[in-house]
Amino acid sequence: MNNHFSVLFLPSWYPTSEYPTHGIFIRNHAKALSNYCNVIVLYVYSSDEILDVVLEHHSNQNFNEYIIAFPKSKIPVLKSFIHFIKYQYYYFRLCQLVKKHCSNIHYAQINVIYPVALFFYVIKLLLKIKSYTIFEQWTGYLKEDNSFNGFWRKMITKRMIKNARKVWCLCEYQKNAMLQHQLYGNYEILGNVINTNIFLPKEKTISSKKRFIHVSTLDDKQKNISSILKVFSEIEKEGHHFELIIVGGKDEYLLNAKKLAKDLNLKNVEFTGILPQETLPYYYQSSDALVMFSNYETFCVAVYEALSCGIYVITTPVADLDKIISDKFGTLVDIGNEQQLKNAILKVIHQQYKTYPDEAHQLVKNNFSEEVIGKKFYDYYCSLENQSNKL
Repeated sequence: MNNHFSVLFLPSWYPTSEYPTHGIFIRNHAKALSNYCNVIVLYVYSSDEILDVVLEHHSNQNFNEYIIAFPKSKIPVLKSFIHFIKYQYYYFRLCQLVKKHCSNIHYAQINVIYPVALFFYVIKLLLKIKSYTIFEQWTGYLKEDNSFNGFWRKMITKRMIKNARKVWCLCEYQKNAMLQHQLYGNYEILGNVINTNIFLPKEKTISSKKRFIHVSTLDDKQKNISSILKVFSEIEKEGHHFELIIVGGKDEYLLNAKKLAKDLNLKNVEFTGILPQETLPYYYQSSDALVMFSNYETFCVAVYEALSCGIYVITTPVADLDKIISDKFGTLVDIGNEQQLKNAILKVIHQQYKTYPDEAHQLVKNNFSEEVIGKKFYDYYCSLENQSNKL
């Protein structure tokens, strides 16, 4: 590694071989910053899929990932306690390993506070971290999700936010939700990274049958996939021709969505499951419109990926999307309003819309590209370094 300052990324979520899209936006943030300085990622997780501890170290110039996976405990009563001790131990091991390779880690960035914050003070002590920032992505603070519960979680979160040099979050709505929980800190809004080098507009073959795409975890509470399938089923029964591609979903979310589509007798639908990011642009580029009907979000990466590919977007005004989606780029429908969703889909089927692919792509590139987000991170950490050097 070079002698420039380093930033330690401590994520609560991170992509793994078992779940390659889990926390991928955090990895994209780390990669963006690594274009400008050293970034070291430490991640520990438990798994039902392995029998022995697995240590991985991936290195690419300024970007280093240290990951440990360990088998989940089979002892129900002691499971939580055993996992806590193992997490603490494996983070200790990773810190010892990192110290051999890099001795000048100045700053830490906690990405999603809980549960990695439980182990932060040990990490901070071992690696002599000067200060830390937080990037919170979790929807649990929003009233629609309402998952910010439990004495320990609330106490630790409040303390971590209070002592952080900065707290980044993804939208004003998320920030205000956190403030309503009396989580007072130095907040700033910063978006997720969109790879505008691969999510590009591409000229489509003209077809009488419109293709729609939906990309998400398929968690019905948040994404309202059941209403999307119901509306498309109604449109199909009325004799309209279309294709619906559902991308994403895992385990029970995917199974539930498939079962509902079958129960609704929806025929013109294809479920792809989780796709690698490098193949995802093709699915956007070969579609006419993205359909999202979320009840709540903090960012909604799929909307920005679709915009970057220049396709029309139908979405609810969650996560401040009403500030982004104008009539040029798509249609906003009220949360839960299935009639509005249906009208917006029919508008696309009847070709009563226009697209501005280059302008949409440029909007995303100017605000959410890897270069732009990485530089904003780097400028911030440079300001901390300059302050430190003056002391």
